Amino acid sequence: MTNQQFPFYISIDEYRNGEISGEHDHDFSEIIYVGGGKGTHQYDKTTRKIRKGDLFIIQPGMVHGYSADRGSCLRLYRIMFDQHLLSGEWSTLNHASSYIDPIFIDPAYSGNKQFSSHISLTNKEQIELTLLLDRMNGEFQQKPWGYHCMIRMQLMEIFLYLGRWSMETREETVNPATAKIEMLNNVCSFIKQHYMEPITLEQVCGMSGMSQSAFTMNFKKVTGTSFIDYRNKVRIQAAKELLESTAYTIIIVAQRVGFEDLSNFDRTFKRIEGVSPLSYRKTISDK
Repeated sequence: MTNQQFPFYISIDEYRNGEISGEHDHDFSEIIYVGGGKGTHQYDKTTRKIRKGDLFIIQPGMVHGYSADRGSCLRLYRIMFDQHLLSGEWSTLNHASSYIDPIFIDPAYSGNKQFSSHISLTNKEQIELTLLLDRMNGEFQQKPWGYHCMIRMQLMEIFLYLGRWSMETREETVNPATAKIEMLNNVCSFIKQHYMEPITLEQVCGMSGMSQSAFTMNFKKVTGTSFIDYRNKVRIQAAKELLESTAYTIIIVAQRVGFEDLSNFDRTFKRIEGVSPLSYRKTISDK
């Protein structure tokens, strides 16, 4: 990190087919999230096999490294920051330490020097975290006005989510078919929560760990429809509710439910509901 006024950096790195990062340490904290693939993680003289969904908190001065398994592409989100970046917020988390696992509180504040630094996320949690990390990476790369504040808030959001998730019971799913259905149901829940955002087929395939063809086939098998149609039906249902309950213009309604192009919104609405958005609102107001 070269910016001392804003000591933060995020990168998305890939290691392929046995590639090794080399063991190292540094004077800042680091969150490492495995976004894909399998490999090995070395931390504090111990070695652990890692895979998609694993997350590690690396404290300053701790020697660590990672390598990709043969035939695998290990995709890592690396979030590096000085702990003083959240100096005020750390104390807030420390006051909530009875509710938040000490893994996610700076040991310099909590006084807990011995703690686990690893959590394995469920499919639903992986989807939520990936979306948040992608937004954080976009803020850091594009650096729009106010990105410093936005990244601080996103970093706090990550720690709060991790604290919440660390309290939940972890159960191994032994049936692959059941796990696949659960993952696809989680994708459906994710779409319902984030329909107003630019969710793409490529993005949800990456979250699910499936190829586009495998995801498309399995998603239709579970839902009876394609990803695009499912997403659009969720958006149009939300648009109907806004048309019924607000005085927003049609273009504002379209933007609120995730459509950037008004003509596409009109076409999609008419295809699903049989009438245009304007006609639908008029029908409702006439009742």
